[in-house]
Amino acid sequence: MAYSDFTLSKFKKSFSIHIDEEIDLCANIKPLQPSAQLTNSLEEMTKLALAINTEKARSEVFRNRF
Repeated sequence: MAYSDFTLSKFKKSFSIHIDEEIDLCANIKPLQPSAQLTNSLEEMTKLALAINTEKARSEVFRNRF
């Protein structure tokens, strides 16, 4: 199937797929507190990212750090 011909309904029909959108897969996940190291790193990286003047460079700061 070419990408331009792809639709979710064709995919489901072609592969006999049933998608259940009613189930909440994250319902039983408990939130965690971020570690001090993560918090500190994000604070430092945020300062650097805000000082950089391009969206690409700002996104790279976070992507390359973690």
